[in-house]
Amino acid sequence: MKALNVAIPTPFHEDETINFPVFIDIIKHLKQNGIESFLVSGSTGEQHSLSIDERLQIIDYFQSHQAEFHDVELIFGVAATRTKDAIRLVQALENTIFDAIMLGFPPYIRPTQEQAIHYVDTLMQYSTKEVALYNNPGRTGFDLAADSVQTLIQKHPNILGLKESGDIHRHQINSFPEGFIMFHAADMNFATNFPHGFNGLSSIVANVYPQEIKQAVDELLNSGQVDHDSINQLINEVNEKQAVIFVKNHFNQLSIHAGICRAPITNI
Repeated sequence: MKALNVAIPTPFHEDETINFPVFIDIIKHLKQNGIESFLVSGSTGEQHSLSIDERLQIIDYFQSHQAEFHDVELIFGVAATRTKDAIRLVQALENTIFDAIMLGFPPYIRPTQEQAIHYVDTLMQYSTKEVALYNNPGRTGFDLAADSVQTLIQKHPNILGLKESGDIHRHQINSFPEGFIMFHAADMNFATNFPHGFNGLSSIVANVYPQEIKQAVDELLNSGQVDHDSINQLINEVNEKQAVIFVKNHFNQLSIHAGICRAPITNI
């Protein structure tokens, strides 16, 4: 997996159905601005507003148009309240153009650590893809413990990343395999937090400022130096209200028809 991926929005028509061809337009635009890796059907993609069948349709669309995506890295976000639904997604991804899976935990139901480990163990039976776990306690209500992370990466050698939006310090006691990427979840304070063990970013703001975010990540990985004030100004601009609305409005203004968000995420 690459150190920077951009979580792209899911384009919708005015009736909230998916506008599939616009995926190509979004990725083509960002690729022209230096982005090489894309997270599809993540939080920014309004993942949990999508039915399992809609997510399967997205997978099928990318697979049937793979010539458009052959030179980029594609990551698909998998998360579901029911393990059976997550299995359907993982199975559907196995023989497709998608390079990796961003594996989130079930929202709202708050599994125990043991149940979460079993959830991952079960899904990993169905995939040979590279996997990054996604710990997002603010949205799911579940916080993957540091020792649970260690347990899972020891059991599954194709778990090669963790997207972390919880406690940024707790993993400093863990040892990770060579090439493992600790992704900073979203952009807020990522430049400040990189010295605390991060070596990757899963970005929302790079939808709007791809060159600037890519340059900042490259500088952090190479020299450790970045203009914090200028980067934070861009991040604050996109996140001032609702980031996904800002992102879609940005693309719409470029005549890349990302469309609306699904209600209740609306321009109020």
